Amino acid sequence: MDGVDKGRRIIASLAILALVVVVAVLSFSDRTAKPMQINGDMLGQDSSETAAEYAQRAAASVAEAPDGEHAYSLVSFAQPLSPADAAELLEGIDRVNAMIMLSAPAMDLPEPIAGETREDVFNRQIMLVDAQLSGIGNVRAPAELNGVVVWETPEKVRHLAENPLVFSVETLPPDAAWGGFGVRPVDI
Repeated sequence: MDGVDKGRRIIASLAILALVVVVAVLSFSDRTAKPMQINGDMLGQDSSETAAEYAQRAAASVAEAPDGEHAYSLVSFAQPLSPADAAELLEGIDRVNAMIMLSAPAMDLPEPIAGETREDVFNRQIMLVDAQLSGIGNVRAPAELNGVVVWETPEKVRHLAENPLVFSVETLPPDAAWGGFGVRPVDI
């Protein structure tokens, strides 16, 4: 019996030693020791780009997008738009997935339900943000949108890009999946 306990102690000690060695080796791996690179597509202005450089890059992405295939596009407005003006501008767009206010992260949006308009959806999201900010001094949600992320064909977003209310439109490849890319606001 004493020999069995001694054997178990030796096996347990070797297992702990092996675990310590594995942890030590993995701590030098690039996968754990260094920050991970951004994995996925990004919409929006790079921190090193001027607004003009971004607008040029965004226009090229729309020009190169394959016709007839839906893709996600970031539509940045030339100036902040009211929910009514934004809804009017986006009339005929298949899907508005998110809205951007100031430099806040893009906020996911549902589609309007029966009897609602996109303006109602925008206003409801603004009221939700305002409610979340209540109690933080006199901070209020802006009542205007700086941009939106849409799901549409390049033909329709090219037409949208020609509107003077739109500063830029940037389109991702058609294989980009919702939730698999980042969105940075555009600083005009």
